[in-house]
Amino acid sequence: MQAYLAAHDAFVTWLEGLDEAPSANEIDRALWALALKAADRGMTETHWTFVVDGLIAYVNRRAPGNILLSSQLARGFELSSQWQTVKFALIRSMLDVCALRSIG
Repeated sequence: MQAYLAAHDAFVTWLEGLDEAPSANEIDRALWALALKAADRGMTETHWTFVVDGLIAYVNRRAPGNILLSSQLARGFELSSQWQTVKFALIRSMLDVCALRSIG
C-alpha cells in the first residue's frame, strides 16, 4: 500500500507544480517515469492499474470536466498490459548505470 501511495503522491506533486495543463507528451513521459518507479518498488501491473485509476479519480475531483486530462491519464492503463516491457526498461537502466559507474 505504501508503494501505491508514494507513486500517487509523486505524480500529484508533479501535476500540482505545473503552471498550465500538461501536454499529452508530458503526461506520457511522467507516466512512464512513474511506472519505472512503481516497478522499482515492486509493484505489479495490477498495482499500477490502481495507481492510474486513483490519478484519474484525483483529477476528476480537482478539475471536474477536464475530460482531456482524464483521457490522457487513462492512457496509463496501457502500461499495465506492457508491464514486462516496463520492468525490462527498469533493469536495462540499472545495468546502464552500473556500466557507467564501472567506467568512471
